[in-house]
Amino acid sequence: MYISHKSNVIQSVHETEWQCRRKSKGLNKSEYWTWLETIKDADGNPDYSGETGYTIVECIDEDIQTRLIQLSDYITTEMPGIPKAYNIKYYDSKRDSEIDGVKSHFIGDDEAKDARLLAEEWKRIREQRTRLLAETDWVVIKARENGGTVPAAWKTYRVALRDIPAEQSDKTKYSEITWPTRPE
Repeated sequence: MYISHKSNVIQSVHETEWQCRRKSKGLNKSEYWTWLETIKDADGNPDYSGETGYTIVECIDEDIQTRLIQLSDYITTEMPGIPKAYNIKYYDSKRDSEIDGVKSHFIGDDEAKDARLLAEEWKRIREQRTRLLAETDWVVIKARENGGTVPAAWKTYRVALRDIPAEQSDKTKYSEITWPTRPE
């Protein structure tokens, strides 16, 4: 039995790994087989190393109940095609929306999970940077409409915002980012 999860939310459970992966990706069978051809290595074997967004773990039938019972922050839910005896548990996002820091009870590819969490942090950072840049567009527009130049302080601020990914690439959390000071 294979279990696919993302941010500790069970995506799919299936007897075969390929079906579990297919359902997690939301692909029909023909889409899955087409996608699989695109990730084969030189020997013709699938290379899943670039795949992110979820983790798939294999469980023997006797281990599934034990593994799923460990999920104390989850609620019991039925899943289609899964025996009720397994008491599949889902993360209840309505009960607790803060999932950062929730440790997975699954044994899986921690590198993929870490990469996904880092990508989510940087997505949030880039969204904030884009918002801050958009808030300063009026300065550039006003200067251009009046035939003048953008004040140096605003140029410096906007460049500093654009340089955040390159200059602070070692940061792993949104809270670690040092944001430039907006000119007055």
